[in-house]
Amino acid sequence: MGADHPHLEPEACRKRGFQKGQSGNPKGRPPVIREVKELARDKTELAVETLVQIMTNEKMNGSARVQAAVAILDRGWGRPKQSIDMKVDHEATGLAAAIRAMTEAKQQAVADQRPVIEIESVVEVVATASGKD
Repeated sequence: MGADHPHLEPEACRKRGFQKGQSGNPKGRPPVIREVKELARDKTELAVETLVQIMTNEKMNGSARVQAAVAILDRGWGRPKQSIDMKVDHEATGLAAAIRAMTEAKQQAVADQRPVIEIESVVEVVATASGKD
């Protein structure tokens, strides 16, 4: 790549840098990557056949057979959906505590005669959303 495109060498990029708001890759991916993708896609059938041979060969390592089977299933049916464990606080106690802390900080700032950052709009939005006025 260096002889054909010296301006793409990492050192040349570091020296020249990019101006703010300007893309470092305005022309998109280089055609070489597209060509590699096309070549790989042309070999898809052979790759699947190889995976099948590995998967069905009882002399192969069990781990290799499982990996081949998973690769075939992923390509044929897509990867399985991932589940996520999530705790949902329908009472918004965390938000209520944050608002309470902000309100206390505001009251303390007023008592100490320090500048106050206005938080009423946040309190209004939360009160309106929770049905409290």
